[in-house]
Amino acid sequence: MVHTMSHTEVLQCSADDIWGACKHADDILPRLMPDFFTKSVFLQGHGEPGSIRIVKLGPAAPHAAEVKERMDTFDDATKTLGYTVLEGDRRYSSFSAQMKFVPAGKTTEAIWTATYEPVGDMGPPEHIKQIVVLVFKTLERAVLSRKTLSHTETLDASPDAIWEACKHADELLPKAMPEFFTSSTFLQGHGEPGSIRVVKMGPAIPHAGEVTERMDLFDEASKTLGYTVLQGDSRYHYFSATMKFAPGAGAAGTTDATWTANYVPVGDMGPPEHIKQIAILVFKALAGVAKAGPTVA
Repeated sequence: MVHTMSHTEVLQCSADDIWGACKHADDILPRLMPDFFTKSVFLQGHGEPGSIRIVKLGPAAPHAAEVKERMDTFDDATKTLGYTVLEGDRRYSSFSAQMKFVPAGKTTEAIWTATYEPVGDMGPPEHIKQIVVLVFKTLERAVLSRKTLSHTETLDASPDAIWEACKHADELLPKAMPEFFTSSTFLQGHGEPGSIRVVKMGPAIPHAGEVTERMDLFDEASKTLGYTVLQGDSRYHYFSATMKFAPGAGAAGTTDATWTANYVPVGDMGPPEHIKQIAILVFKALAGVAKAGPTVA
């Protein structure tokens, strides 16, 4: 017989922020809850519906060494994710769950709902509910410890020309900045929001051989792009950034390029000043290409 169990936890942060943290959960949870989660590896996809992942569990979850899950829902509009356990938990013949984050003023109602079929006389999954509450509180803690760093650089090229160069940045930057970037390859999509790319780093960035990023925003009207680092930089629990190109406040034909990073550092890691400096070099490289004329066709 199929049963349902639900729990609501009120979190002291916005639904947008906690949803953003959810997008980093596969990285955040093994670092902040190592007794429960040691690793999460995608066998198929990158977190979108239909993705398959293996979650390796820690000593506080002795019922299984690992579970295999399928992502059923990951909806930005409703801030809802859902998954089904395919293998690993013998206590239930079927188990699926959904997490939904509902705005409630300055707080968020985090709603977990499980649908399950117990094996034998196995009771409701109270133990899983308690772990979920810890997950919610851990993501809340990550959000509340989030920091921001921003920088604006004035560039000697128009916003339109620089934005056009941005459309070809994955080809242009390895040529213009080979010591920083050697290649950029899309695993999914072609640069639109939701696309996944792997950026291989050059010798000037020794801390990471490559990073996997998701494009969150690429808006022509506001000339703003945004991305989130999914894997590759162990110095931050999560890291996302936007770049916006606006008409310069000074001379005509110039651009005020603003880079803003949101991040949660690991341990006593300081602000990402090194990444800010690379962003400035990227801005200048794009401006150089924009001034030189038409970009890659």
